[in-house]
Amino acid sequence: MRSFCGFLKVPHKSQFSRFKINYLDNLKDLFNRLVDITEVLSNEVNPFLAFILITDTTGFEAYVTENNPKFYQSLLRKAKTYAKKLAKDNPDSTFDAEKYAQSQMPKAALSNTDAKLAYLNGHFGYFQKAVVSTNGFGLVRDINFYDSDNNLSTDLTPQDIKDQYDAKSLIPTLETFFHLHPNFSYKYFLGDSGFDADDNYAYLHNKGIMPIISINPRGLSNLPQPNFNEIGVPLCPRDSSLPMVYDGITREKGRADRIKYICPKVKKTRISNKTTYILDCDDPCTSSTCGRIKNITIHNNYRFNTSMPRDSLKWQKLYRLRTISERSISQIKNFIQIKSSKVRNIASLKSDILLASISQLIAFILMFKTKNYDTPLAIKSLVV
Repeated sequence: MRSFCGFLKVPHKSQFSRFKINYLDNLKDLFNRLVDITEVLSNEVNPFLAFILITDTTGFEAYVTENNPKFYQSLLRKAKTYAKKLAKDNPDSTFDAEKYAQSQMPKAALSNTDAKLAYLNGHFGYFQKAVVSTNGFGLVRDINFYDSDNNLSTDLTPQDIKDQYDAKSLIPTLETFFHLHPNFSYKYFLGDSGFDADDNYAYLHNKGIMPIISINPRGLSNLPQPNFNEIGVPLCPRDSSLPMVYDGITREKGRADRIKYICPKVKKTRISNKTTYILDCDDPCTSSTCGRIKNITIHNNYRFNTSMPRDSLKWQKLYRLRTISERSISQIKNFIQIKSSKVRNIASLKSDILLASISQLIAFILMFKTKNYDTPLAIKSLVV
C-alpha cells in the first residue's frame, strides 16, 4: 500500500486523522462531483432505475462509552430497584422502569457532544444521524448529516420519536440535494412509512415526483370518521345534520398548519382563566372529555389520494425496490467497519462515510468501463 501510494514511509496515524478533519469540505466536493458523473452513466445503463430516488434515515454509532450496552443496563437496574421500592409504597403505581431508564440517558455523549441520543436501527444509542439517498441502482446520491433534537416525551414511544425525525428531515434534505444538483430530476420517490407526512407529499407533488410511501399507522384512528358537507365542513359522526364547529388554526413546529373543528355539542368556556371544553352529549363518539376534534391539513388529500393506488401491483413492485437503499447503507457501513471503528471525532467519522461513498461511486465507474454493471453493488467482483 505504501508503494502504491508513493509514500517513502508509512505516515503516522495522526496524519490520516488530520487529513480527514482538515479536508472534510474537499471530500464533500469530490463526492458531489462523482454523483454528477455517475448520474449520467446511470441514465445510459438503465433510465428507469436512474429516475428512482430512494431515501432512508440511519445512524453511524460513535465510539463513546454511552454506546456500551452496560451503560444502559446500569441505568435500567437502578430504575427497576426504584420501581420495586415504589410498588411497596404505592401498589397502584404505573411507573415504567424502562421508560424512566431511557429518560435518564444523557442527551449527548459526555466525551463527544456531537454524538446525540437517538432511537435508530432498532435501539437507543449515540449516533451521527444521516439521511441517505440513493437511486434505483443503490448508488449513493446524497448524504445529509441532519441534526435535530430528539428529546424523549412521556407520551411518545421510541418509534414515534423516530417517525417524527424521519418526517421532519425529508424536505430540508431534498432541498439541499436539489440545490447542489439543480439539473437532476426523478419520476418516483421511495420511502418507508416514517416519511408519511402531509408536507412531504405536497413537497414531492410540487417537484413533479410521484411518492411511493406506505401509510404509517400512527396517523390512523379507530374512531368513526366524520363525513363532509358540500362546503367541506366535517359533520358529526353520529348525526350528519350537525356540522362541526370551526375552532381556529393549530400550529406546531415541524408540522403542517391544521384547521381545527370541534364537536357541535361542546361548549367552550373560561374557568379559572383557563379555556375549558364541556361536552353535553348522550352518545359521544369518543371517550375524550373535550369531545371529538377533527384537524384538517391543507394538503391532506395528497396523502390518501395518491396518483398510484397503494394496492396496485405496480405500486407494490416499486415499493419493494426500497430495500436497495438499505443494502447500500449496509455496504457503506461495512466499508468503514462502523461497529469496530475507534474514531472518536465526528468530523473524522463524516470523512470516513464520504470516503466509503466515494469508493462505491468510483467502483461503479470502473464497472461501467468494463461493461460489468448488472450488479453495481457487487464491488468485490472487481478484484476477481
